[in-house]
Amino acid sequence: MRYRIQSLQRATSKAVEGIRGTRVCLIALILLVGCAQLPGAAAAPPSVVVELAPGESYDLGYGGYLLTAMQIDPDAGKVWLSLSRYGKEVDSEVLGETDHVYSYHDSGDNPVIKTEVEIIKRGDMGMVRLDPIWLHEPSSAEPTAPHTTSPATIEYLHITADVNNGYAITSIEEKLTNPHDTATDDEFRFLIPDSAFISGFSLFIDGVEYEADVLPKEEADERFEAAVSEGRTAGVLKTKKENIFSYSLSFEPHQSIIVRLTYEHPVKKTLGEYEYVLSLRETDVAHSVPELSVNITVASVNRISSLETPGFEGTSTKYISATEARVTYRAKMLPDKDLRVVFTTDSTSLNGEMLFYETGGQGYLMHIFSPSEGDLGTTALDKEIIFVIDKSGSMRGNKIAQVKRVFTGIIADLPPDDHFNIIFFDREVMVFRDTLMEANTETKAEAANFVAALDANGGTNINGALLQALGMFKADSGRVPIIVFLTDGKPTGDVTSPYVIRDNVKAANGAEASIFTIAFGIEDDENYDFLRALSLENCGVAEQFYLEKDAEAGMNTFYETISTPVITGMGFSYSDSSDIVNTGYDTLFAGSDAILLARYPAGTGSIDSNIDAVTRTGSHSFDETFSVVFGSENSFVPKLWAHTKIRELMDRMVVEGETDALVSEITDISLEFGFVTPYTSLFVEVPVVDKISEATTEAYEEWGEGEGVNVTAEEGAPMGVRPMPEVTPTRAPVWGGATDNAIGVAPEEAPTEAEEARAKKTPGFGALFATTGLVAVAYLVRRR
Repeated sequence: MRYRIQSLQRATSKAVEGIRGTRVCLIALILLVGCAQLPGAAAAPPSVVVELAPGESYDLGYGGYLLTAMQIDPDAGKVWLSLSRYGKEVDSEVLGETDHVYSYHDSGDNPVIKTEVEIIKRGDMGMVRLDPIWLHEPSSAEPTAPHTTSPATIEYLHITADVNNGYAITSIEEKLTNPHDTATDDEFRFLIPDSAFISGFSLFIDGVEYEADVLPKEEADERFEAAVSEGRTAGVLKTKKENIFSYSLSFEPHQSIIVRLTYEHPVKKTLGEYEYVLSLRETDVAHSVPELSVNITVASVNRISSLETPGFEGTSTKYISATEARVTYRAKMLPDKDLRVVFTTDSTSLNGEMLFYETGGQGYLMHIFSPSEGDLGTTALDKEIIFVIDKSGSMRGNKIAQVKRVFTGIIADLPPDDHFNIIFFDREVMVFRDTLMEANTETKAEAANFVAALDANGGTNINGALLQALGMFKADSGRVPIIVFLTDGKPTGDVTSPYVIRDNVKAANGAEASIFTIAFGIEDDENYDFLRALSLENCGVAEQFYLEKDAEAGMNTFYETISTPVITGMGFSYSDSSDIVNTGYDTLFAGSDAILLARYPAGTGSIDSNIDAVTRTGSHSFDETFSVVFGSENSFVPKLWAHTKIRELMDRMVVEGETDALVSEITDISLEFGFVTPYTSLFVEVPVVDKISEATTEAYEEWGEGEGVNVTAEEGAPMGVRPMPEVTPTRAPVWGGATDNAIGVAPEEAPTEAEEARAKKTPGFGALFATTGLVAVAYLVRRR
């Protein structure tokens, strides 16, 4: 006889109503915690106190996590804690007299542990007491069924990428298998580029594909809440600031799951080269990969003149045609470096090349404009460039040393027709010269000595430094005005409001100088957003650099990309077109290209293109009529338009704020083209209720046959059982919440309403694909 469970809530209520005894309470608790986010599951189990001597470890009980007291100094009140996962250290921290809390988030920013730390003495031995401890288990509540802490194994990792005219679509497919006779949890992560949008996620379980849908965030949250409340396995993926995609899964014994992830992003031309980077080095430190395959196809409307994978051994490169090439790589382990595919193409014709694609009654165009100096019959434009450099106290040490080396080299390479100046600032503003100077040998040598002699101290007068720099430009100089602005801190001094500084700079920028900002070691999002807005409002961009990540090379490359203007003041117009977006700047720098995208009515026969710009020889118009011809090879063009449009709107949001109109437009485009953005989420549901219902019903029948349990076919729930012995929890309490800052509080203190709301609103992706609590009930009942 087969029985079905109407819903999780109904089955739970029947079980609690019909069963008397403390073991039933445990079953109900497993149901509530295992499904995560159910209202009313706030009861806290008793506190667990852990004391560790030097060298002893505490097993968190899931995910292979082990917390070890490496060294304890009771006299100094210090302890060195190390957290490992499957035997590999993932975190290490020394806590002192003023820091009494240890916490750790995994690569997906899911909270793993938070505990208060106290140094105590037992006789002559120093020990550390962890009390209270709060754990977040990514996959489920503490499993009552046998559960292993060994990871799943990876059977293969297959990666394919199509890089088509500067737009890359990358797909990662991985098969994971639990080789154990017991259930296990595991986490997978993959690094994706900062500019990428995730566009697809699927799970293949028992030969069935469960594909995620892109939904508005609120709807995704509501559907997730509804799914878990009814006992269905579901998951939500939301964007994070870090470029790490991570997820956790729960595996039944010997179960295999295939995961497929797709992300998309532009690949820009810089210094004459395109570079596609595939992150492999730090993709997965917890697993071995016995079979790795990478297939990357590169296609271009222009001829591919060269393609290589610098510094990466073992790849195979094959040219398919003059405009297509392929890179393949096979290995039995992950390499110790990332795979970089660097390729060059012929320049476009003088007026550019245009690609078309039509779908759903809408046409999309892509105009690639990249004339060389030879095509133009001229050389690069002269520029006026001012280096505005922060030398405040926070720049002391290695930071100011790197800055001196970088800018000494940049100044030495300035071409003789350029004019330049240097402004250093702390609380005061120091200038190399009162006016712009010719970049001759003498002035460059003096400037290098000026840079080398400075020390870092004082405040951060951003407002005064930028206003002084802008006052040196003359609108009729005939040269391209540029400011390279470097800072590592928040503004101090007379004007500290970022909004007032932005207003002052914009008002003073009559020369329409481009401000390119180097944010050096800035991790504060609010401060970086201020610098981004400052640059975007003044024809430039901001880019972050970190002290420990080869900042010198990065800053040099950043400068090189904007050091040689070829065309400036570009204005674009297209007949019968709308929604024009630009992937670059209004100035075309040597070795780069301008890519314009727009929409047009499907069925249009031709598009007239007009570009008005300024070259070294004066004003120039680039006019062309392009016949509309499209094929399947251009199917990426609508996606590139959408990606660029969303990025443009998000840049506007940095400047204008989060308005309803911008949010609505970003959301609509994201849903139409299937991108995960800050306002959309991927939602996936795995319908496992029938399987669980059958297993649970069979268990109830077995239980009922031996213990006189009554089961009705309609309800599918036991009506009565005998009391069972009390079960005492032996682990620290687990809170089945959430993501950012959503760590629980001590057992004796209930979480605040804000914490509960946050936990409910933003469920951690790592906890979402867990086996529901019904499985735990089924197992308990079978064992009984």
